[in-house]
Amino acid sequence: MRATTSRRTRLLLGLLGGLATSACHEAEDLPPPCEGVGCWVPGQGLARAFEHGGASSRQEPRANFGGLKVRKSSGRTTVLEAKRDAEGGARRRLAVRTLDGALLWRVDEAVGEHFSDFTVHPSGETTLGVERTDVEAGAFELVRLSTGGQVMSRQPLPTPATVPASDLGGELLPSPFRMKSSWLHALTDGWLRTEPRGEDLAVAFLSRVARAEGAVETQHLATGLMTLQWEDGRYREQWTRVVDGRHSTQPAAWAYDEFRWREAPLRPLLGVDGDGRLVVGRTWNLSRCLAASRTFNEFTSLHCKTGQDVTSNVDTERQPFAVTTFTPAGARLGTHTFVPASAAEFVVFDMAVRDGELALAGTVVTEAGDGTLAYYPSAPGAQDRMTPYDGYLGVVSLDTGALRFEHRVDTGRADHFSALRWTDAGLLAVGGAGWDRWYGGMSISRGAGALLSRASSDGQTVRTRRVGPEGGDRHFHLLGVDADAEALVAVGLAEAPMTHSGDGGDTAAMTFGGFNVELR
Repeated sequence: MRATTSRRTRLLLGLLGGLATSACHEAEDLPPPCEGVGCWVPGQGLARAFEHGGASSRQEPRANFGGLKVRKSSGRTTVLEAKRDAEGGARRRLAVRTLDGALLWRVDEAVGEHFSDFTVHPSGETTLGVERTDVEAGAFELVRLSTGGQVMSRQPLPTPATVPASDLGGELLPSPFRMKSSWLHALTDGWLRTEPRGEDLAVAFLSRVARAEGAVETQHLATGLMTLQWEDGRYREQWTRVVDGRHSTQPAAWAYDEFRWREAPLRPLLGVDGDGRLVVGRTWNLSRCLAASRTFNEFTSLHCKTGQDVTSNVDTERQPFAVTTFTPAGARLGTHTFVPASAAEFVVFDMAVRDGELALAGTVVTEAGDGTLAYYPSAPGAQDRMTPYDGYLGVVSLDTGALRFEHRVDTGRADHFSALRWTDAGLLAVGGAGWDRWYGGMSISRGAGALLSRASSDGQTVRTRRVGPEGGDRHFHLLGVDADAEALVAVGLAEAPMTHSGDGGDTAAMTFGGFNVELR
């Protein structure tokens, strides 16, 4: 890991965007004007900015760094960025900038490292999750960085010492995790996920299972959840739980990965509620369901094999979602599953928790009552059929799994949401819109443009904005979002590759640039 420092000013490409037609309610949901000295309404500024504020975008050329995740705090932005070069090599960095774009500091991957995720603590210090690619076990590491980018601590994720025997199910060793992922690529969302608990930390990870000395090699995986206390300049394990038990989930070879679709069946998602409850989300497939059935008796094997809320191990299209909740002390509260009504296809790309509820963002294909789909042509009068994906937003109860509200966002072609943040102004989601996928395969034939949406907290209103260039032959889409009271910032990829861009060994076509959006 190499830390360097430089300065750079941002070049705004002008005001772009504007309101697009939304498939959702158009009723005005803004709060009344605030009156009186010192009056302040949480989220009002951001809500009005989304309705009427200026949107600007900035594009970095190929091959340059594109944004995967962003966090905005204390007058600066922290971004996890990735780059793919013309020879097919990939690397990442963590960059911290002022709000006007000047680089304050950055940390670059070294050879044998993969930056998986990061989180920013209330103090402004950052924890970076790193996987070492040059070792076969104990690969996950935590790096604590000061507000100025200095390394305060670097240590392996502790070997769990608190996993209860009831989590092992007779299939896992007392120390069940190898602390090593199965596979990595330039856009991987991360098998080691981090969330702050104040200055402490929660991590969720998908790991290959540990094996006894001399045992046959296995590709089995297990998901873990660990909480750590930051004390005396080090992280110390508080408690660790197994989430699913031993399973064999693997990505399907035929799925595309422009929108990180291939990894959606694998990677864990992590959230921490305001009351301290921890939530681990993931696609719910047969292998995971059977593992939870054997280990925790939460589902019967019959339900796992026949239930409509369980998918096959290789299904890339219809992926029911499951969340398991734990108390702040680590007690398992149970697992709920969710798939929207009439969903022929469904994928969750991000989640957020707040006040006992879970918000989901992704994409859905809606099936009519007679089982048909409303395909659309790629152009007026064309005879081909494009799959009707809509961006999906939903909110369910953590306690019961009951749906409180949902919206399907349709801007005319195919839409999806990649990232989600829950703010005082409601749900903020970003992704891609305007792309096409032929009904008979998984290949995307038209590129995406950037999509931003805001859903009011009561679910009655969704506003949608399109910002920056449209797609066409390449993708312009967003992968990360964050906001404060007055402004939204989103990051993603510009001139990103399409499904078959790299066919025939054309690695130069797999490069991309950076794409940044601000809304004030």
